[in-house]
Amino acid sequence: MPTNDEQAKALVEALAPLIAEAIIPQLSAKVEEQVKGIKAKNDELLDKLHNVAKDKEIADKIKLGDDLAAKTKALLEGAVPKTDKGLVDFRKAGEPLRISRADARDVQKYRKARDLAAEQGVPLEIVSED
Repeated sequence: MPTNDEQAKALVEALAPLIAEAIIPQLSAKVEEQVKGIKAKNDELLDKLHNVAKDKEIADKIKLGDDLAAKTKALLEGAVPKTDKGLVDFRKAGEPLRISRADARDVQKYRKARDLAAEQGVPLEIVSED
């Protein structure tokens, strides 16, 4: 007569395929459900990370544009100085301020030219009308 251990072993061997057949589809469904949840969360986190990177890229481009605008403005203001009347002075930096002899004879024009030359730190030259 078989022992209890032998009978239990035979019962397990007979029931194992039936139990596996009943449990495996349920386990597969649970695993797939969990994997889908993990994938959805992963996609969400990757989208957030991509959006942060895109926002940083946009902010960097805006900053570069602002820097370029500031440099352009500084170059324009430095390269084309304006006189006290708001007129554009087309001289290069460091060139002497030139006025005609006729303008130099006018005391007001001469004083304005002299003061402007002194303010800019350049010499005042009186040129002929030729």
